[in-house]
Amino acid sequence: MMNNKILITGGAGFLGGHLADSLLTTGNDVVLIDNLNSETTPASEKEKTLLYLKKISINNNSSLTFYKTDIRDNNQIEKIIDNEKPSIVIHTAALAMDRASMTKSLEFIDVNIKGTQVLINAIEKSDHIKQVIFISTRSAVGETPKPDSLMSENEHFRPINPYGATKAACESLFHSFSFNRKIPVKICRMQPIYGPRCRHDMFVWRILNSIITGKKIQKYGKGNAIRDWLFISDAVDAIMKIIESKIGFEILNIGTGKCVSTNQLIELCTKVAGKPPNIENVEAVAGDAVYAGIADCKKIKNLIGWEAKIDLEEGLQKTYNFMLENSKS
Repeated sequence: MMNNKILITGGAGFLGGHLADSLLTTGNDVVLIDNLNSETTPASEKEKTLLYLKKISINNNSSLTFYKTDIRDNNQIEKIIDNEKPSIVIHTAALAMDRASMTKSLEFIDVNIKGTQVLINAIEKSDHIKQVIFISTRSAVGETPKPDSLMSENEHFRPINPYGATKAACESLFHSFSFNRKIPVKICRMQPIYGPRCRHDMFVWRILNSIITGKKIQKYGKGNAIRDWLFISDAVDAIMKIIESKIGFEILNIGTGKCVSTNQLIELCTKVAGKPPNIENVEAVAGDAVYAGIADCKKIKNLIGWEAKIDLEEGLQKTYNFMLENSKS
């Protein structure tokens, strides 16, 4: 995939930044929108990502344009899309901390749902956008009854926190848009992602940072909570293939299809680093899924031939090496 102009909302964040890296490297021009907040990643880290991406763009003769803008700013979003005329939009911008959404529900509704509709309104006024990629989450579906239960794309929305509920609402808004405008929208239901430049609220980052710094971190509940951890390069590879595909409106799970408990994750991080984190055991909190579901990825494999390649121990080693090296700089 080359010679496209692609707009990424939340483009200085973890997934957005890695997507921009891949797109610039493959000869595409990239437009980033980000308000540089520090909800899941410090603004200073996002600024480093922008500097890194600028070097990537220069090395690959690609164009990189950045706008520090809030996704809810209707006038600014319209102007950017009208001036830049991207052919593809990737919408990653959102408030994303599920636990925090339990006490900040109105803020999550305002940013995630209103921001998404503002973007859709701007896209509807353009005539050059050929497809939209929406980064959703397994949290839109909620929990599963058993630790090894597969979560398919046909599950009903039963989110257990406002964050998941806002993503479910956004999926519905995009379906309405796609149905009426006949523009392909590809909804990517992501499992938890980890890797270099990881979000600081993700448990992988918190465990490895505790090992490196000695700082105490909290483990919620008994450690039997299940997650399907997806390495960042696999996530990017899936989305790149989805962009290249000729499919119309689709909802696609993106994960490994393998379940790992909190205790198993801590054990693997300890093995990779050679020492344990500083763990404090606390009670589970409201809005935090226990059995978060294992991604049923048959659909994406059948449609576009994608499946995850990086196993958890290898991904943790890559993440730990990156964090250790950057802690010294």
